[in-house]
Amino acid sequence: MKKILLFLLTLAMMCTFIGCGQEASAKNEKVEVIVSRDFGNDTLSKKDVDFSKDISVMEVMEKDFDIETAYGGGFINGINGLKSEFTGLKNKKKVDWFYYVNGILSEVGPEDYYLEPKDLVIWDYHNWDNNIYGSSMIGAYPINFVNGHDGNIYKTEIVTMKSYEKQGAILLDYLRKQGVKAIDHVNLENGNLQDVQINSIVIGSWKELKKKKYIKDFYENGNKCGFYFKLDEGIKGLNNKGEVLKTYKKGAVITSVVKEYGGSASMWLVTGNDENCIKKATKLLYENPEKIKGKFSVIVTEKEIINIPIKN
Repeated sequence: MKKILLFLLTLAMMCTFIGCGQEASAKNEKVEVIVSRDFGNDTLSKKDVDFSKDISVMEVMEKDFDIETAYGGGFINGINGLKSEFTGLKNKKKVDWFYYVNGILSEVGPEDYYLEPKDLVIWDYHNWDNNIYGSSMIGAYPINFVNGHDGNIYKTEIVTMKSYEKQGAILLDYLRKQGVKAIDHVNLENGNLQDVQINSIVIGSWKELKKKKYIKDFYENGNKCGFYFKLDEGIKGLNNKGEVLKTYKKGAVITSVVKEYGGSASMWLVTGNDENCIKKATKLLYENPEKIKGKFSVIVTEKEIINIPIKN
């Protein structure tokens, strides 16, 4: 009996010093923070930050970055010396910091957003004089489909045209291995694109996808929802003002948009005017996802990957 009591006492002391169960594992968890500017065109900083229970975005930034706050401390006005050109200034310019958690623009202040292990926070400093914020970005892939946003983890569907069924099946297997639990692979006709509680990854040629009214409506209002490309004569990369800066004869685009205002379920498009480029873009998602980390959207050509919107 004395030996048992001694064992239990020793175990309790060990738990006190090194932690047990979830507390011990929590000390090894991380969240990632990327600081960038001009819609992901320039990465300024990347850090893995220790995760602790009930930690907010603000607390992470206070702990690991040099920040300046405004509006009573609830708004981040500057990071590592790069400050808002709007807040508190007479000669205002619409250039500010915006933050995204797992690829979705947050609608609450950083002190009110509480993180989960492996979340990815992206702070981007950019111009908003066209009042288009772009509520979804691809640069938090694949954790966006695993952790969701603000407690909302939605089912994911991979929607493919017949020509891309093989790539869709490989992508399905990859995302399952990353921890996406509720996920299906369906053909284009059976996709639930309009369901605002399902994430949809749509893979196919633009010639076919633009026939879908739901997709076409987003595209035609791309200047309002953050589509920075045009697919007509070739594929065109736009800047944040919607001006064409580059044109490619052949290519594909990986882009995303929230399905409804204020929501966090998104529709991803992997599409273009060239089958090989579309397959190459899809392959990025299951072989080289690090190449799109921190990006808002990308154009994929035979030779390069271009972040869009393109920096002037």
